[in-house]
Amino acid sequence: MLDQCRSQASGGCFQNLLDKIENITNQELPLDTVTEILTMTINASEKILESSSSVSPAELASYRNRVLKTSEKLISTLVKPTDTSANVSFTLPTVEGQVFMVGPHVTLDKIPRLHTTNSSVDIDLIGIAKNNNKGSAAVAFMSYNTMENLLKPDFFNTPNDTVKTMMSTVISVTLPKTTNTKLTKPVNFTLKHIRDSNPSGSLSCVYWNTSEWIVDGCSVLKTNRSYTVCSCVHLSTFALVQTSSSLDSDPQLDLLTWVSVTLGLLFFSLGLLIFALCRWTPMSDWICGHSRCVRLVPKGYVRELSGSSTGNASDVSDVDSKPTTSKVSQEKHCNITLSLERMNQNTNTSA
Repeated sequence: MLDQCRSQASGGCFQNLLDKIENITNQELPLDTVTEILTMTINASEKILESSSSVSPAELASYRNRVLKTSEKLISTLVKPTDTSANVSFTLPTVEGQVFMVGPHVTLDKIPRLHTTNSSVDIDLIGIAKNNNKGSAAVAFMSYNTMENLLKPDFFNTPNDTVKTMMSTVISVTLPKTTNTKLTKPVNFTLKHIRDSNPSGSLSCVYWNTSEWIVDGCSVLKTNRSYTVCSCVHLSTFALVQTSSSLDSDPQLDLLTWVSVTLGLLFFSLGLLIFALCRWTPMSDWICGHSRCVRLVPKGYVRELSGSSTGNASDVSDVDSKPTTSKVSQEKHCNITLSLERMNQNTNTSA
């Protein structure tokens, strides 16, 4: 059937394939086959989302659960009998997975932490195996890189004025081909934040219960800027969701506002300083014609000097005119300059 679906690439063939997978019991499949069907399943879910406007909410909800069930069934086919311990792992663009198996003669005190790129799991698989008749148990751990598009954080039931953000990849943990699945200890998940968090927001460890995200049996153990550790008393499909009030501002927007205000105050202060210097600093500019110079000096006095404009200070005489106003305006500065020019022209004419 897989060969037929490869060649036909029809939706009906793929649906039939999913039906077969859901009916799997103890079958074993090679890793290559499992990863290929997983890739087909995730890609098909993306196409369903693209056409979600033509799919009813009930059909979309049914498909979400079917994708999860199919993925868990597929990864269960990687479990094989072992006397001691064994593990299988894979990494695909859309999903990562790891299966760890222990047998009746396992020599480990506890199994190693199960890892994917953005998450990890600590589970007491040795204790679970001891509670099974055959002394065997297996755990399957998957991390979906694109599943948040299908299992949106909006399905987390909160007040209407709450903004909900998916802060981790969606992960799934099951105990395939294990008779007694009762946990001996809570399971701890370490979830890497896939986006920046809102400092005023609240983090919740949630699990999927076929129609929505809920928190029953899960809690946050600790968190920092990069990771959050969740603890749950049962296994399921999990994620980390952040909730914040719609009135809370965006941290990046707050930073931009702070920078803008700081720069505005800086330039405003600089403008005030320049204005003060221009207003209170006395003017002392020389305005010279061919034979006379006028200098604007402190306290508004106009000092007129006779002599060559190119001579030394000792070669000219100066007489203080009447004081002007406290400040010599730019207009008076220009009038003086024009008067000097006329005076120089009259002197040249006389000569």
